[in-house]
Amino acid sequence: MDEAILTGSTSTKALGFYNTGKALNASITFINGYLSKKDTWIGETRFFDRKVTLSGAEKAYVTYCSDESKSFIKNRTTGKVDRTPTTSDSYVLYHAVLAKNADGVWQTSDIVSNRGDQACQR
Repeated sequence: MDEAILTGSTSTKALGFYNTGKALNASITFINGYLSKKDTWIGETRFFDRKVTLSGAEKAYVTYCSDESKSFIKNRTTGKVDRTPTTSDSYVLYHAVLAKNADGVWQTSDIVSNRGDQACQR
């Protein structure tokens, strides 16, 4: 998703390679929210506390956190950067379901996020 937002296009190879089904549709909707406003982002997003639970050889459940306190939305047209202060909403907990496709590639098939989750706040 980050690549698509940064390049300004949902036609990146990685998006459809690593996402499928509900996750792909949700990703495209999320990315289009940025693109319709001519937004991108700058800064650094840190991912941490990854936990993987396998369900057989073909399915996995993954949870992880992101720290977006050093990430900011930037408008592509004006160049204006929205430097919002760090709040609990700067931290996001993700729950993803991954399945191995016929080529052996792990693809995210479903993902839910919870912005401001206490489990991710440091």
